[in-house]
Amino acid sequence: MTLIMEARMKKVIAILIVLLSSPVFGQTLEEARHTIEEMNWITEQYPPFNFKDESDGELKGITVDILIEMFKKLGVKKTREDMVILPWARGYKYCLEKPGTALYSTTYTEERLQLFKFVGPIIPTKISVIASKNRKLEITSVGALNELQIGVIRDDIGDQLIRAAGVDEEAIKPKSSGYNMVQMLHKGRLDAIAYAEDIARYQFKLAGIDPNLYESIYVLQKSDMGYTFHKSTDPGVLEYLRKALDELRADGTVDKIHAKYLGPTAEE
Repeated sequence: MTLIMEARMKKVIAILIVLLSSPVFGQTLEEARHTIEEMNWITEQYPPFNFKDESDGELKGITVDILIEMFKKLGVKKTREDMVILPWARGYKYCLEKPGTALYSTTYTEERLQLFKFVGPIIPTKISVIASKNRKLEITSVGALNELQIGVIRDDIGDQLIRAAGVDEEAIKPKSSGYNMVQMLHKGRLDAIAYAEDIARYQFKLAGIDPNLYESIYVLQKSDMGYTFHKSTDPGVLEYLRKALDELRADGTVDKIHAKYLGPTAEE
């Protein structure tokens, strides 16, 4: 990602934050609470941000835990059991097309900022093309990526970014899950994967693979993750959610939840 593109993305996010920070009237807390409770909240299997723990069947993760704390602050009677886990492509389509839908966790991109409304950012993220260190791949241009077989999750941010960058369709190999994708990479059935770095690291560990054997060979985008809403969502409702998130960030709750799953947030 060029410096110009990165600066442009930061500007767009800054504008979004200002807009969400503007006072919005006409919604009482009781009205907003009711709207939030009536929403369809959709997430995906995307550890450590949001995932169903196979050991106890409970929905967990950084963004899940933060959202539950936001609900508590607002008095929203919504629990982990009320969340629906769907494949990313299906959840993304629902949030795009169906009013009253919320989807998380979603990486900010310029295109998505035009399609949805956001509450966030929650946490920074870096999406990269990742390969084995043993391959010693040196990628200096998008064109060089066309020589590789690159795994993606369909409609995931890695998939969208690598296509937007102009990588040939023949080089892109959609897979069913991050877990499956890192296993195929480890077995040499893929040359690389396009994925968020922290998610990839977590998936490597789940698969019993040493993540230190892999490295980023090409950064697609540095961005942030947030909660996404259908574009018709009342801004007054989002204002209450944003304020709850701000309070949790200010009192250290967000950092504590992040550290629980990934350790302290790295300063860049």
